[in-house]
Amino acid sequence: MAKAKKTFKLSELTCTVPDSGQYPESETGTDGTVYVGLPPYEYSGLKGSLEDKGYVPEEFDYIAADVDGNVFYGGRRVWLMQKDMELSGDTDIEVEVWTKQEFFDDMASRILDKEAMPTIEDDGMITPPSQELVSSPHWDPAVFIEEHKKNPDIPDYDYAYVCEDGTVIDAGKSD
Repeated sequence: MAKAKKTFKLSELTCTVPDSGQYPESETGTDGTVYVGLPPYEYSGLKGSLEDKGYVPEEFDYIAADVDGNVFYGGRRVWLMQKDMELSGDTDIEVEVWTKQEFFDDMASRILDKEAMPTIEDDGMITPPSQELVSSPHWDPAVFIEEHKKNPDIPDYDYAYVCEDGTVIDAGKSD
């Protein structure tokens, strides 16, 4: 179904891209935990396209925003036009109007593997996922063993881990 369109002045659009154009590559929380951020974004291709062709949503995609101009998709294009290319704030930008729920639903449809998700029918019946979820193929049992060696004698805890292939890993319980 086609989304409603609305024309904003470039200055009326708000995006979450930092003024620098780049999100932090890492951040440290108040408790000292370091969180992984995003690698630097290379703008040259996007900027070249905007300089050569302009904003052509019919060819690429529309910027998606709510009725107040808060951008959901297309924030880097908005940032380039506002901050880097310094286009006039009076430039008309046609966007698709989305609700926050439509944005969340779209994100979920792009990210979540439907085969790995259970479904709930109207009558409350739950259908389990058709795809079996398994551990990452890069799982390293040495990490598991080292963690358990730090607490080797928790009462009533089974320190043996049985892999899918039947291999038993001694997770380090001391005798």
